[in-house]
Amino acid sequence: MLREIEESGELIGGEPLADPNTTKTVRVRNGVPSTTDGPFAETKEQLAGYFLLECASLERATEIAARFPDARFNPVEVRPVMDPEVRKCEYRDPPG
Repeated sequence: MLREIEESGELIGGEPLADPNTTKTVRVRNGVPSTTDGPFAETKEQLAGYFLLECASLERATEIAARFPDARFNPVEVRPVMDPEVRKCEYRDPPG
């Protein structure tokens, strides 16, 4: 499946993330940064990694997400990247 979405030009990139026990959580209160070890305490799910896709539609992105083996056991979140210049999210046609 990865080869398919790479060849189609939809796979832009992705990386696994290190174990959550390596996390540093940073908060700024009243202009003062504070750092604590570990993930946010109330977190029940952990982000294991990410894939960045460029799909023609939300339906296509959802179709790809459903094909990831991890989706059988854990949720796979799909959301668009926000365009910082226009401050909105939209799906664009993939390159090529």
